[in-house]
Amino acid sequence: MCGIAGIYRINTSVALNEIDNLTNYLTHRGPDGRGIWFNERQHLALGHRRLSILDLSEAGKQPMQCENGKFVITLNGEIYNFIEVRDELKTLGYKFNSETDTEVILRAYEAWGSQMLNKFNGMWALAIYDVDNNKLILSRDRFGIKPLYYFWDGEELVFASEVQALHKHLGERVSINKKTIEAILNFDHSYHGTAQTYLNEVKSLPAGTNFLLVNNKVSIERWYQLKKQKVPKTLKAQAQELKILLADACKVRLRSDVPVGTCLSGGIDSGTISSLISTFKADENQRFSNFTHRSFCAGFPGISFDETQDARRLAKQLDINLDVEIVGPPSEERLERALAQTDGPMPAFAFFPIWQLYGYIKSQNITVTLDGQGADEMLGGYYLGYNAMKGALQKGALLWLLDVKNTYSKLHPKASSWVRGHYNHLLKQAWSDIKQILKWPIKKVITYMGLRHFQANNLLVFNNLEPNSFEEALYQQFFSSPLPFLLHQYDRASMANGIECRMPFMDYRVVEYIFSLPSESKVGGGYTKLVLREAVKGILPDETRLNTLKTGFNAPTTEWFQTDLKDWFLKQINSSEFLNNPYFDGKALNKEFTKKLDSADADTYKWKFWAYIHVSHWLKTISN
Repeated sequence: MCGIAGIYRINTSVALNEIDNLTNYLTHRGPDGRGIWFNERQHLALGHRRLSILDLSEAGKQPMQCENGKFVITLNGEIYNFIEVRDELKTLGYKFNSETDTEVILRAYEAWGSQMLNKFNGMWALAIYDVDNNKLILSRDRFGIKPLYYFWDGEELVFASEVQALHKHLGERVSINKKTIEAILNFDHSYHGTAQTYLNEVKSLPAGTNFLLVNNKVSIERWYQLKKQKVPKTLKAQAQELKILLADACKVRLRSDVPVGTCLSGGIDSGTISSLISTFKADENQRFSNFTHRSFCAGFPGISFDETQDARRLAKQLDINLDVEIVGPPSEERLERALAQTDGPMPAFAFFPIWQLYGYIKSQNITVTLDGQGADEMLGGYYLGYNAMKGALQKGALLWLLDVKNTYSKLHPKASSWVRGHYNHLLKQAWSDIKQILKWPIKKVITYMGLRHFQANNLLVFNNLEPNSFEEALYQQFFSSPLPFLLHQYDRASMANGIECRMPFMDYRVVEYIFSLPSESKVGGGYTKLVLREAVKGILPDETRLNTLKTGFNAPTTEWFQTDLKDWFLKQINSSEFLNNPYFDGKALNKEFTKKLDSADADTYKWKFWAYIHVSHWLKTISN
């Protein structure tokens, strides 16, 4: 896990200070070392900031060049199955000089070219240069867990792990993407699942995609498509196979030469990871002897979404150590320091407590964590009652329709009255729509339920997935929004503190398996994540396993803005940057926010409070 950068020019050379500066903008991502490499003509320069995880010696230094000098790599991420791939390469006669996954990638490229990517189980953003053929390949992992951004104008390619690094390097050559800023202000973070960034001229390399620069010509190719897997027919058998896959996903993510911990919120996702790991024993041969089960949780005393009590109870039941980092209102200085590392404006204030938690974890000498991202988006963990009911009708599964209606109507019993009202409204709307459909002529209803004409999502059809409204919503959540935004948030918060965040639910074997399951295995019987709850029966205590309350990770934005951060809040909305902002009517919002801040319904405004303030604050910092 590191920060990578590079500059390629067709007609002119790259100066040392240029690649030096670009690489050093990423220092927080790799505090353990740095490296620079130039090709012979010096029209290509690669940079690397190292966070040492595997083989802490100088043998793991990057950029890394193979012994024959033909290939060189700069890598951000980890290939968890590097031991198995290395063993396969050894049978082909390849020898190794280090204990790194980086060298395995180099040898794999030498053996199989870009087809090697299909053998890898991991997360990565990488650049490999073929010296003899003047070929540069940039590649991103299947689901875009690790970031990679680039600028290409036909004469020059510049790439890096963060947009803000490219922004500092390119200066006035780039401009703000107005559409992206407008999306952030409207709490729409779906652009994270596209090539768009907050700069018009800087693009995000899409997940599962390669960028090729061969003899000065560029092409972008998708190397990965979601693959449908054969799954058992019964829920019990499906759950058993899922448990085996998840256990192995956790095992390979414990491979490390530095200490590893887990994040534990007290919910089913992180609880699944912790409960599975609790059954493991340290294994020197598998490279996870550095793991001692120590878990970490963010605490918010007195706040409705505080999960400390649940996390403590579960840690005690699993007999694991738990550290609770109490997150209170930050000082202005600390908040400003965190905001400097968001890599653009964030639509939610949740970034700060995540940033603080990872900072605490690093202070405890933990460099790698296992986290639970990805499960909600695949298994209906968010509120999808409307989509599930429509999907059930489209499937012709009327019994499941009633099942999901009852399941989602019982969720969120402790949610605010506004949230409950919103969810109930969606359920009533879905039920009303369905009753209208059932009044259609019988042939039309049968056609609708038969799915032969249904175009939920061309990608669902392309990937041979079941095309119904529920599956479409899951697919969009995973590949478009909110997961790509959450990956961005967790990457920046963890890497700002020199922490590598690993996600077992994002193992491609797990993802493909879950997306191949029937909808009825995901939601039903009163539960979301149904097959997961069945998979951890007897491992995860039922008090956690069967808990249906969904508590999202957030920051107490309203409470802090009404108390300790009130002066900072008022200073922001009274600043000239806010009042005269080119992207919104700052004067009108100033009056609105001043009126709403201390009102009874202030909490419904918290997203708006934060998004507008952060955009204004961010624009001020980048102009200085």
